[in-house]
Parts: sequence; structure tokens; C-alpha cells
Amino acid sequence: MAVFTFPAYAHIAPALPTLTELVRRGHRVTCFVVERFADKVRAAGVDVVVYESTFPWADGPDGTLLENMLAFFEEALAPLPAAAAHLGDDRPDLIAHDLAASESARLLARNWDLPVVQLCPTIADSPDFSMTERQAQEATGEAPAEPVDPQDPMITEFVERRGRLLAEAGLEDLPLEGFGAEHGDNLVFIPKAFQIAHETFDDDRFSFVGPCLQYSDDGHPEPSWTPPGDGREVVLLSLGSSYTPDQAEFLRSCVTELADSPRQVVVTLGHRVSAGELGPLPGNVEVHQWLRYADVLRHAAAFVTHAGMGSLMEALHHRVPVVLVPYHVDQRVIAGRAVELGVGRALYREDTRPGDLRTALDEVTGDVRVRAAVDALHDHIEAAGGAARGADVVEALLSRRHGRTGRASALPHSAGASRP
Repeated sequence: MAVFTFPAYAHIAPALPTLTELVRRGHRVTCFVVERFADKVRAAGVDVVVYESTFPWADGPDGTLLENMLAFFEEALAPLPAAAAHLGDDRPDLIAHDLAASESARLLARNWDLPVVQLCPTIADSPDFSMTERQAQEATGEAPAEPVDPQDPMITEFVERRGRLLAEAGLEDLPLEGFGAEHGDNLVFIPKAFQIAHETFDDDRFSFVGPCLQYSDDGHPEPSWTPPGDGREVVLLSLGSSYTPDQAEFLRSCVTELADSPRQVVVTLGHRVSAGELGPLPGNVEVHQWLRYADVLRHAAAFVTHAGMGSLMEALHHRVPVVLVPYHVDQRVIAGRAVELGVGRALYREDTRPGDLRTALDEVTGDVRVRAAVDALHDHIEAAGGAARGADVVEALLSRRHGRTGRASALPHSAGASRP
């Protein structure tokens, strides 16, 4: 199996437990990945091939609309030279790719007539539901002043580079029409109950296996955090690994509002903010550069999160209600779905006032309806099957490829299969 990733933690981490389970079952898995994630992927037991990427992963695309579009298009082709060289004499039986920047994987799969599966770490698309359109409805910034000009020199230069790259790989005549995710198999790392318009997704092409969180929970005999001994409620506050403008300022405002509250507030900063940027801390607030979420969520009454899908799924896995503080449009869509399902409250920066965070925390920790909704989604996550079900789905695709019986949607969870 050859796996094509996108250079962001939130895209790579959800798939790793399933890949680990496939390796445990005796399959050979090769993953094309950028250098900064290579060790994490190797630790999952997967073979690694590093490719060169120019995608602005640190802060995300921040150029013009056209520049941002081209950044994704360039990334879609970035693994192609390494993949064509590495797999040319060692063809895989199946190719998997992330939902973002997937052109290299899809071209090679079509050229070699291989089955392909999309790995979806967030809300998926169907022929009747478009995440792109839903995100556009959530956009709060100004629309671009001018539409993209198809004759722009940057587009011309990209098309020429793309043509040369495809010609070097012998792929210049391959069309991609009819080869999108809606036409093939999809492994989706959320429970179907969380999917927007889930009734439009058929079970033949979309396998909702839920979040595969064992990778973060297991294999750590020593916790990275232990709760205070005085029995106070614990609140976890984190904006995840993605870029958010004014992150330090936003965290400072949260710390100020929660100062001297009856709750112990545990803040994780990640790699973009230092503890010193938050200033003097009140006695009920502790700050850590990194913590394993699971170690805190096991004891938490609530999670204040940016509404990244991984963070939200981990909270629900641990039966923890959420206060969602989204910024990016995909986070706003996720937050809206979480509120719709009743598992938390959303606060939007453009209309949040002092005191709203405390009020939201009181609501999510004290409302029995929120507790019931969280428990219900937790049960959906447990029933989805996780990494073992994900590996079942991949093995079913391989069986169909080789003419054996079995359908991905009909396979039971592997009896006795251990989780990674």
C-alpha cells in the first residue's frame, strides 16, 4: 500500500493508527511524507519516503487567492517525482491519499490501474454535499476584489511546470475526470452521525470508521499531566497545531477571563506561542508548551478548543463537552455541526463579549442535555470501529481487487484484532 499525505499534523495523525494496524496484520505500507513528519510516521511502523514540499505549512497560505490556489496545486504534484522513482519497479496493490492535494496519487493509480481510497480526516464531500460550498457560507472576510484571471502569467507558468513534470513521469495524457472522491472509496475518520447531510452518503463508497485515537492514548506508561489533588473541575484550553492569527493575544484574553475562577485551567501553547507572552498567570491557570490531550481530558469537565476535528473527536471520545472558538472557515463549519448536535457552545470572535467564555463553560458543564448529546456521540465513535475497522475496509478493497468476495461496508470488526 502506498500512502500520499498532506503536510499538516491534522491530516497525517488521524490515519496513522489504521496504517499501524495494517502493518501489524502483515501488510507493507509506504508513506510519502515531508521531513518534519517522517519520524512520527516511522514510529507508527510505516516505511517512509521523504519528498520535497514548498507548501507554507508554518502559517498556512497567506497570499492572494491565486497564490493560495497554486500552493495547493503545487503540493498536489510535489510527491510525484519521488513516488514515480520509488514505485516504478515496486508497484503497490492499492494507493491511498489524503483529501487535499491528491493529484499525484490519483494519476499514478489510474496509470497503473490500481484501486484507490481517499483518507478523509474531517467532514467529507458527497455528490449532494460540498464542504467547499459550506465553508464559503462561513467566510467572514472581504471577497477578493477581482476574480482569478485564467490568463494570469502565474497560471501559465504553473501549467508549463505541470506539463513538464507529467511528461517526465509519462503521465501527460491521463485525464482525471470521473476519478474524484465521489466516484471511489473513502475512509472517513469521523462517525457518520457527525457528518453533515450524512443521509446522502452511501455505505458502498464511504466508510465512516470514526477517529482512531489509540495512537495518542496508548504506549505512554507515564502521564504527561496529573490533576490537582483538591477536586477542582479541570478545563483544557488549546488552539491546536494550526495557525491562528493573534494566538497569544487570544489566549491572554481567555486567561484573564478565567482568572480566579473555581476551575483549574490547563493551557497548551504548541510551537507558536511561549509562556512569557501570556504574562503573569493567576493561581488557577497552568501553562504547558505540549501535553497529551488524553492525559488531561480523562479528568476534564470541559475543553475550550479551536474546533479542529482531531481535538473535537478526542474530547467526545473522552465524554468531554466543548466550548468552540473557531477561526478558519473549516473550523466554523465543524463548530456549527457540533452545536447543532448539542455537544457544546460556539463563541465567534466577531461577536464575543467579556464574560461569554465563563457563561459558556457553565452551560456546557451544567446542562444535562449537553451531557446526553456528548454521551450519544461517544457511543457513535465507539461503534464506528476505529483503526481495526479502517484496516478491515482496506483489506476488503484488496480482496475485491483480487477477485475475492467481501465488501468494505459489510465487513465486521476484526474478531480479536488488537488496537494499535
